[in-house]
Amino acid sequence: MAGYNYDTHGNSYFFFLTVLVLFLVPFTYSVLFGGSERAASRVKYPCAGWNVKSREARKLSSAVGVTKSHVILAVGWLAFAFVVQRASGIEAEGLTYDPYQILGLARGATEKEIKRHFKVNIARKFHPDKLVLAPNQTKEDADNHFVELTKAYKSLTDDDIRHNLEMYGHPDGKQEFSQGIALPSWVVESQNVWWVMGAYALVLGVMLPFFVGKWWYGSRKRTKDGILNSTAAIFFKSLKEETTFPALLDILAASEEFAVTPSLIKARKAIGKGGVDEYARITSTVREGKQGFEGWATWSTPKKRARVLIAAHLLRIPIKDAALLRERLETVTIALTLTTGLSSIALASNWLSTFISILHLQQFLLQAVDPTSSPLLQLPHVEDDVVQAAQAAGVETVEQFGKLDQAQVEKLMGSRSGRETKEAHEVSKHWPVVKFASAKFQVVGEKIFTPGAVVSFTVKLRISPPGAEGEQPTINGVETSFEDDVEGQESSIEELIGRRNAEKDGVVPTPLAHAPHFPKNRKPTWYIFVGDHKLNRVFVPPQKFSDMGPEAVRTIRISFQAPPGPGLYTFQAYVMSDSFVGTDVQKDMRMRVEAPPAEAAPEEEDDISEPDEDSLAGQMAMMKGQPVRRIAQDSDDDTSGTEESEEEEDSSSDSDSD
Repeated sequence: MAGYNYDTHGNSYFFFLTVLVLFLVPFTYSVLFGGSERAASRVKYPCAGWNVKSREARKLSSAVGVTKSHVILAVGWLAFAFVVQRASGIEAEGLTYDPYQILGLARGATEKEIKRHFKVNIARKFHPDKLVLAPNQTKEDADNHFVELTKAYKSLTDDDIRHNLEMYGHPDGKQEFSQGIALPSWVVESQNVWWVMGAYALVLGVMLPFFVGKWWYGSRKRTKDGILNSTAAIFFKSLKEETTFPALLDILAASEEFAVTPSLIKARKAIGKGGVDEYARITSTVREGKQGFEGWATWSTPKKRARVLIAAHLLRIPIKDAALLRERLETVTIALTLTTGLSSIALASNWLSTFISILHLQQFLLQAVDPTSSPLLQLPHVEDDVVQAAQAAGVETVEQFGKLDQAQVEKLMGSRSGRETKEAHEVSKHWPVVKFASAKFQVVGEKIFTPGAVVSFTVKLRISPPGAEGEQPTINGVETSFEDDVEGQESSIEELIGRRNAEKDGVVPTPLAHAPHFPKNRKPTWYIFVGDHKLNRVFVPPQKFSDMGPEAVRTIRISFQAPPGPGLYTFQAYVMSDSFVGTDVQKDMRMRVEAPPAEAAPEEEDDISEPDEDSLAGQMAMMKGQPVRRIAQDSDDDTSGTEESEEEEDSSSDSDSD
């Protein structure tokens, strides 16, 4: 007989444990170890001084602290510990019936030993008529105990009862089968019915619609790039093909996020009189002699504050007020995420120069470097005095700085300590300078490029740090020489069809980007795309990739359609970083598109549907008046026939003469 019962012994705790484990394990990994930034953080930094945050950036990093995800995670594991504690006190049910254990016998005892043990040690000791009751024992308990002992004894000595034990696992035969519902019994108790119904109504009628509606309307308010629809409309209306960099900052500052983000609103409310005065001083500083700020008088307050604080970040103007500093760091963090929306609009129109300016904006925001400043400011402990000394010595880029010897660096660093000088030099020696190893266009199975053909663009890149000049990266442990990689050579089918192999493609885990003045960590990525600077158009949309290091050659493959008409086309292949200023590279590419060769006229095929005239089918077809295939006579027959006709003509002429 089957029955369905609610849990009365606490076994439902095991169900709750299963649900919690299924939720907590992946959620814990996602919060503590998930994401590309966390993966990059587990990669060792290339040198000392890499990505050591500045004092100002550390203030926001320490203020972030605990997030909502951390709170949910902590509550979840506390609930898990509580359920484990309650479940540990539940006694196991449904144990296998073991007569040997009940009688106190060892397994394998013979029937003679079982009978002797029962007669001598059990019947004499536990029989109700001979047993002396314990202080807390009743006669009913003694009778039940002796019945269990007798049942165990008979299950080992009586054939019928032993058969029940072997078949059903119990001497009494088949037991009642019950199925339990993993919910506590108090759920269906009459005194709790209103509480349970109220909880169901709260969860299903209020909370579930609320969260689903909040998610739905929240997602509809944003684009696929994660920016507000109102911000996307501003970008679409304001961004032009000829937009300059200062105008780009003005457009970025007009984003709606700067007016509605709660953290920014909270930071603005916390600013006191000192912060107000400092903001006024910074405003006059960033506007003095600077381009942009067109229509300042008509701007909204959030747009003004965002534009001023972004400029203050790029110029590295020190801020003393803690609340104003927090607002600046929050502003640049939001601004960096908004650049993806600008990129999407620029690429939708294929504006090459505008897209390049947006990528430069990402670099400048992450490194806190103004376009008019030197890229040497990306190095730790390098300030304007070091930049001036370096420029006087002819050192303009980080790559040039990294190739200097120790004595030259010490001279440029001036009064800096030995540790600071060493860190600046080491970071410059490990700077990710990207270089082309090879780049080629190819059409699978063809030697020429025809209009509209699918072209495979294969690019091999390498990172050549200034301090490792001359070293060759490897592929699968084999040293690679780039001089031997000639454009136009044959590629494997796997390369042409774009099949990915992380090891052969040179995928190397990348550490976090060196960005000491940006409050958050960021994994560096690169964009590769093809454009035509004469037409100012992006020809092949960018492909984003990461995980590139100096240990291996990084292979990138892109497929695109060849131009629609014949001719010689000149392109530029660009590789640009979103994290490092001054590491962009480009390579001129040429593609000659030729008209497809004229197809040969198809050979006339034999009419195999007509039978031969000398075949049976041909004879039948001729009788029916249907066409048949004629068979030409052999040349020998033609020759003999001619000779016979000549002989007849000769004989005829002889007879006439007679």
